[in-house]
Amino acid sequence: MSQPSEELLFKLNEKINHGEKLVEQLNSMQEIEGVFKMKRKILQEIDFLKRVQNSKKVKEEHLSCSNLRHLGAMVECAMRPGTMSVCKIFHVNEESKQLVDIISDDGKTWTKVIARNPKSLSALSSGNASYGARSILDQAEDYLTCAKLYPCMYLSPKVVFEFVSGIEETLANKLKAKGIIVKGTILPDSKKHEEINDSYESSDEEIFERCQVTMEDVSQCIEDHIDINILNLDVTAMMAYVSNMTNGFCHYVFKQDVLTQQAAWEAERPVKPILEKLFEGKTLISCKTAWYNFEKIVETLGGPMEKKRTADLKELVTVYEDDYGGQNDYPRQNLKVRGHVRLRSKIIFNFGHRLKALTVSANEGFVRAAAQQGVTYATFIHESRALTEGKEATAEKIL
Repeated sequence: MSQPSEELLFKLNEKINHGEKLVEQLNSMQEIEGVFKMKRKILQEIDFLKRVQNSKKVKEEHLSCSNLRHLGAMVECAMRPGTMSVCKIFHVNEESKQLVDIISDDGKTWTKVIARNPKSLSALSSGNASYGARSILDQAEDYLTCAKLYPCMYLSPKVVFEFVSGIEETLANKLKAKGIIVKGTILPDSKKHEEINDSYESSDEEIFERCQVTMEDVSQCIEDHIDINILNLDVTAMMAYVSNMTNGFCHYVFKQDVLTQQAAWEAERPVKPILEKLFEGKTLISCKTAWYNFEKIVETLGGPMEKKRTADLKELVTVYEDDYGGQNDYPRQNLKVRGHVRLRSKIIFNFGHRLKALTVSANEGFVRAAAQQGVTYATFIHESRALTEGKEATAEKIL
């Protein structure tokens, strides 16, 4: 594997220095409730970047892997006069919590800081999502609902959404119509969102376009699912994790066109760092159906290194019976097996739902088809990667 460039190492070091400066800024704000929690989040990001730095396997993706941009924006907001609390958690009911980024104005104002790309925000809010994160409109509803439960001086706190990178006009207007105060640069719409095809019967190219997950998406997904500490691994997720293609062997032209295409995508957008970041600090589980099918595929198609990675992964994953956690609730138990809804996928995703886990999968077709039947799951969708070690002998290596 080639050594990272000096420019890449310099950028990584700059990012670490930026994180350390944020910690120093927080040290002067100890009187604000929740500062220790925010500092801990920043230190976790710094620790991740330093481990990458020490590994000498720095990639461009690692520069956007951390959530420091979002946290930096939160620190900037927290330093304004009137801030009394950060990273405050409110209980909505017995099962649900709401994290509020910044509380100011003696409790009368709640602020959520958003650093995501404006186009991604608009696409997600139009139903064009590449993973199961809630859209900014959904999050607005969550904030407003929670604010009503915690009045200040008999009035619900004002809810402010501050967009560090700006927000497109149509989405800003939708938020304002809900009662959200929008701060940040209002940008012209990048496309007519009502023209987005939301049918799961899209072409492969369109489905792939929706599945281009970035490290920024991972960080946002973790924030959106703050209460979910369990990841349910689908067969496709485990294959992507152990594949030779995602572990430094993507520079091939295979006899199979689909593998060559995946290799090109992998060279441009590596999947393994995304999964590693997502897995960090989480409990990994799988049902017997998923693990049995995964092992069978690896045994049949996997090479020696892929089998070794599978053995290592087994040490990290707890495998349960398919029916662990009791019966499915309606309507998931009545989800009709047809088209993109296969029985195996239904078993795997229902298993994750019962255990209140985030299901990690490349099977966007199932998620969208289930949604057409009115059934939704908490999911993280990544790009698909096949096992390729056994195909390398007949492939042409790209120098």
